[in-house]
Amino acid sequence: MGARTYRTVLIGAGNVASFLKENIIGPFEVLAVGGRSRSHPIPKDADIYIISVSDKAISAVAEELKDVNGLVVHTAGSVPMDVLPQTRRGVFYPLQTITKGRKLTPSHVPFYIEANRECDLDLLRTLAETMGSSAMQMDSHRRRYLHLAAVFCCNFVNRLYGITAELLAEQDIPFNVMLPLIHETADKMDELMPRDAQTGPAVRWDEEVMSQQMSLLNDERKQLYQLLSKSIHDDKLRLEKD
Repeated sequence: MGARTYRTVLIGAGNVASFLKENIIGPFEVLAVGGRSRSHPIPKDADIYIISVSDKAISAVAEELKDVNGLVVHTAGSVPMDVLPQTRRGVFYPLQTITKGRKLTPSHVPFYIEANRECDLDLLRTLAETMGSSAMQMDSHRRRYLHLAAVFCCNFVNRLYGITAELLAEQDIPFNVMLPLIHETADKMDELMPRDAQTGPAVRWDEEVMSQQMSLLNDERKQLYQLLSKSIHDDKLRLEKD
């Protein structure tokens, strides 16, 4: 008798769904059925259903699966597990920035999992580990804060990279001049806490330098500069007080 195969329905067509489709391997057999606008019906006899659509669409897709017996999970960071009406339900959330078309090593994609049955937690662990990833159990409440932290750590930082690129482009300076600085800033996090790694004029509250720099910015960028500088300096003052 051969090894058990888990029929896996993947619903979605975005970044996370594309990553999962590319990397899920045996004993999980992927039956991708596309996004919300799909031409094929959803099989009702699968072992696991992965809903990887926009947060606001999860409930509608889950309603289509109300009669299935398999495990139903979504991949969202901020959506609670209980949005799923199924008896067997869970979460399979990848903590990573994923862009369709960019190759990503599964070992760099940790999954945070939740389920209301121990056997289903074990199934999600197996799913992650067969991909070469890791899995850590985390409830919906804590996962909301995990996702919020990721927004600050990744999405907001990437927007600041965008502003950096715009400022440089306005002076015909290529963005890649910043890459050594970006890499060193990230590498320091392997050894230091962010507080200990912070540098720059806001730490020492060098008003002359800060005033000169703000004079080069439009209103939107100046507002960001002021808010971030104040946050940096206030954190330094709290650290000194502690």
